[in-house]
Amino acid sequence: MIRDRRGERKDGPMTEPQPPPLQADSPTVLPDGRVVERYRPPGVGGGDFAVDLANAPRAIRELEEAARELFDIRREAERLGKVTPPSRDQVSIDAATLLGVSAVGGSGSFLQALDQGIQQVNDMIAGLRSAMAGYDEADAQSSAALREP
Repeated sequence: MIRDRRGERKDGPMTEPQPPPLQADSPTVLPDGRVVERYRPPGVGGGDFAVDLANAPRAIRELEEAARELFDIRREAERLGKVTPPSRDQVSIDAATLLGVSAVGGSGSFLQALDQGIQQVNDMIAGLRSAMAGYDEADAQSSAALREP
């Protein structure tokens, strides 16, 4: 029999290993023991679009504004991840914990979705700028070829 400094027995069963930290897409265990998988929204992107070249600068400005708005929403999501429970009862503590996990808890979280959205908008901006530069270069080459004797 093993005893600690206070004389308490320490030869009992080993403690259970701790579960991995919660993620936003972690399954939920209901009070009755049932496990419910979290909803995973479908992936976005991968499509294509067409922009009239004359409207490309306006489209870029609008996309830049959308990226700024998404970044502002991202800051709000970070604050949601740090919400303080209104009281110290277990329901409030659990609700604040789950809100934090949904907001900033890694895979499937609101923060991850916003980061992916910001990246996609930035990719569209880069694509439009590249297309405009390519068009300008082709236009300059065509104009130069027409001026040659």
